[in-house]
Amino acid sequence: MYRMAVLAMSLDGQIEGLNVNRTVSMSLVHDLAEGIVGDITPHCGITDEDKYDQENKAIQHIASYLSDAVTGNRWIDLWREYEAQETLEAKVVKHLDKFDMIAQAFDYEQKYELDLSQFFESTETSFTMAPFVSWNGDLRKRRDEWWKNHRSKKAN
Repeated sequence: MYRMAVLAMSLDGQIEGLNVNRTVSMSLVHDLAEGIVGDITPHCGITDEDKYDQENKAIQHIASYLSDAVTGNRWIDLWREYEAQETLEAKVVKHLDKFDMIAQAFDYEQKYELDLSQFFESTETSFTMAPFVSWNGDLRKRRDEWWKNHRSKKAN
């Protein structure tokens, strides 16, 4: 759940003009909404509009518990900024979300001996910004090596 925020902290000085603190906050708010409704993927059969509505209600629900309405509104604004995908920070968080997804898929592959290729196939062209292009390449290389070694061990 916190991988996106931790990775966002590592971006300090790597992307010109990026407000790292805002990116970390946006990552956490994005994960809060998903924590209520779950990580809705295209495989869930839910429209983008329904996904937006569910997550919007979730973040508003979470914000309603805060004693400070200003903070709650700031969280809602960060979530909406992410959804709009118009700022550098929102685009970086989208890259972090995609990278987190494939990193988690690789973790599950290793832990449960599953082939989760569909997650890697669905993100083949998702990474367009540095350093995500290299992170993606490095992870896919590690995954390929792991599968190669894993299959050769099973064959013996």
